[in-house]
Amino acid sequence: MPPLRGRGYPFARVTETFDVVAIAYARWKRAVDLLVREVVHRREAQAREEERARAERRVRNLRRIVRRALSEYSRVQISRQ
Repeated sequence: MPPLRGRGYPFARVTETFDVVAIAYARWKRAVDLLVREVVHRREAQAREEERARAERRVRNLRRIVRRALSEYSRVQISRQ
């Protein structure tokens, strides 16, 4: 069988192509991983923000209930005197 040098089948280029593909796949995989992490982080941050907003509303509502209860208690105490 004659040597393949003269025929021009570039084994080195095939290896380089696989190396380039492997590098491109690694970069793509890393970028997807970072994107997923960012999406998860933003969802968690949004959930924390929504929970903080709910907590603030609960506190405001409880303060309003306490003020009304104290006002009613004061009114009842004044009317008893």
